[in-house]
Amino acid sequence: MKRLFQSKFFSFLLVFGLCLSVFFGWVSWSNRNFVETFYSLYSSKVDTRVRAILLSDLHQASFGENNDRLISRVGELEPDVILIAGDVVTKGKADIDYAVSLCGQLARIAPVYFGLGNHENSVIYGGDLNKDFLEENRQALGDDPECFDPLIQDSLLLDGLKSAGVTVLQNGSAAVEVGENRLEIGGISTNISSFWPYSGQFVSGFAGDEPGDFKILISHRPDPIMRYIAGYPIDLVVSGHGHGGVIRIPGKGGLLDSEGGFFPEYDGGRFERGDMTLIVSRGLGGHGWIPRIFNPPELVVIDIL
Repeated sequence: MKRLFQSKFFSFLLVFGLCLSVFFGWVSWSNRNFVETFYSLYSSKVDTRVRAILLSDLHQASFGENNDRLISRVGELEPDVILIAGDVVTKGKADIDYAVSLCGQLARIAPVYFGLGNHENSVIYGGDLNKDFLEENRQALGDDPECFDPLIQDSLLLDGLKSAGVTVLQNGSAAVEVGENRLEIGGISTNISSFWPYSGQFVSGFAGDEPGDFKILISHRPDPIMRYIAGYPIDLVVSGHGHGGVIRIPGKGGLLDSEGGFFPEYDGGRFERGDMTLIVSRGLGGHGWIPRIFNPPELVVIDIL
């Protein structure tokens, strides 16, 4: 009887071990491959289709050698503009060459507009642009609290992105023409605590200027957008930051908030507030020791019609 029990127990352990190996092998494979999510927006402000591709939260992930699989697929999708919603690098071990190479290759496909994430902020300014950090450095900012240039500690990443042909948007915007269509693309990287007074005035002006243009705002974090400007006349906001909740529970959504909470509200997908659409990418990379589970890396394609 004892031997029978031991035999069944060891058989169970063997099957359990095999199942774990298969599961974690699948997790590893799924983290090295990306899925594509397509969205369509309809607007009277555009005459012909505008295709935007959104990438976020790569954290120096690679899809093929030198990201050739990712670059090739982006080229096949024929975007008119490429939007990057931050965290291409990882603070503490930032690979500047990785970011410059990736963005340079993308810029040869279509114009690239880069909204910084909290990890780029830490690399460039020495800290995330939260309220405490900015208040400590308020004197250095001078009369314009929305211009963070005086806080730059390391300009290598910024200089590299600009040399690669990327438009970096930090409390700034760019007018873009796509065929007969006019777009205004802006970018911010503050969080809820620092949105006012460190980005709010820019966003207010951006929303009010050129009302006939289709407005796109890149905000690495979605939360300040939904708390403060959901009623503003901005057509599309694109965000990331949450990594899709890292572990996704089928039928429920993301489990972990990157700020430390559970079941984040804006973990990924499309959200509507009045005339504004928010699209949150689940990101392309991982960060930290927890693997993405039931949450493959995501490449987002947005068609504005």
